[in-house]
Amino acid sequence: MPMLKLRLVRPSYLVDINRVPNLSYINIENDKIRIGPLIRHHQVEVNRDLWKIYPALPETAVQIGDPPQIRNLGTVAGSLAHADPAADWPATLIALRASVKVLGPSGIREVPVDDFITGPFTTTLGKGEIISEVVIPRFGGNIRSSYVKLERKAGDFAVVGVAVMLRLDPNGSVEDASIGITAAGPRPFRASEAEKALIGRKLTDDVIEDAAERAMKESSPVGDIRARLNIKNNG
Repeated sequence: MPMLKLRLVRPSYLVDINRVPNLSYINIENDKIRIGPLIRHHQVEVNRDLWKIYPALPETAVQIGDPPQIRNLGTVAGSLAHADPAADWPATLIALRASVKVLGPSGIREVPVDDFITGPFTTTLGKGEIISEVVIPRFGGNIRSSYVKLERKAGDFAVVGVAVMLRLDPNGSVEDASIGITAAGPRPFRASEAEKALIGRKLTDDVIEDAAERAMKESSPVGDIRARLNIKNNG
């Protein structure tokens, strides 16, 4: 519907999949989490297991939309397929190294979220294809994750949003890191140089500052009304 309002698409047909059975599920397995195409933001928000495994997932869901009706109707898969450059989910799913299963006339293919969104409101979905599942790998060890965004008002699109997943060793040093960023370029991206600044080091203020500086250099934000209003409101 947002694409129609923006006159970005003019489809010949619209197909409502809301009544297709068995598409609303969150399956938590030993090595992965599977999210069905009709899972609403609110269902992620209230899932206690996800809060324990990857807090970044429900933290993302709870920050989407105001009023709550948006979270009760919008879906994770729908957000990815829409590919708004300021959407929340892509940053988190990039940080968690997720992929999407794409179902179409030629069968099923799996695409990393990093590669799935190719530009503003543009994805690798072809004619007749839909997202059939979001797949998130589960990593062993001491895993920490979080999503934080700067927004003009509660529930608004991000001025910038950052998701981080870290694996820490017993001494508190970073063994592995993934950082996903949204609203800081034409499409969400993984801040690989910022990740390198963290790996093998403890999270001191200086290390975090170094990573933040590198992430800033990797960004290519465009001017928009949200950023301009935020700058004005903060002097």
